[in-house]
Amino acid sequence: MGTPFFGVLMALLIFLSINELATLAQKASIQHLWINPAAFAGVVLYLTFLGSRELSVSAYGSMLFIQLGCLYLTYSELHRKQTLNFISGTLYVAIPLLALAIWFMQNEENNVEYVLFYLITIWMYDSMAYVVGKAMGKRPIFPRVSPKKTIEGTIGGALVTTGVMSFLNAHWLHLPIQAHFLAPAVIFFAIFGDFVESYVKRKLGVKDSGNILPGHGGVLDRIDSIYLSALPYLVILLSV
Repeated sequence: MGTPFFGVLMALLIFLSINELATLAQKASIQHLWINPAAFAGVVLYLTFLGSRELSVSAYGSMLFIQLGCLYLTYSELHRKQTLNFISGTLYVAIPLLALAIWFMQNEENNVEYVLFYLITIWMYDSMAYVVGKAMGKRPIFPRVSPKKTIEGTIGGALVTTGVMSFLNAHWLHLPIQAHFLAPAVIFFAIFGDFVESYVKRKLGVKDSGNILPGHGGVLDRIDSIYLSALPYLVILLSV
């Protein structure tokens, strides 16, 4: 639906993501559960409706650097104390969604098609990795974190998805990109985003991040691949 609806969606996802994160971090105060999520969502809404200065690829690269730093801090605290660092975790989930909202608003040419390419790549890979892994998967790729995911499913799903996205781009999206290069890049970072969320849940001893989607868990469960792949995707788009 374009602007401003995409920005409103990102604001909603940021609010729900931080709210779930506060629950996982056992932060029960109104500030952590409602005020902090609303503040971050409000920033996105402000930029969506009132605009912001145009960001360069270096700005998105800086966002990526900060996000990776926050990821390291989150991992370190979980590894040492098995507690979730709420501040670093909040920035980890909020920065990429904020970046997507800003990029979408400032790049009007084919922005819907680029977002569709990105999201369909992630959804397609999730489905194909499951199908291939179910059919021929034998060797776990990361057994301590996600024992059901296999090397065969990961590689097979990536190959099938890359082929499908190349076909869809050639016959539907018509984006001036090399789909056979961009799709594997998205898949690579999306895989690690999935593992990050699985690692957090395993360390905290929870099955789902929330219950907002009955039978499917929470928002963090559903868009875990997006958190770590969004900024690399934008950096690549703005670099080529």
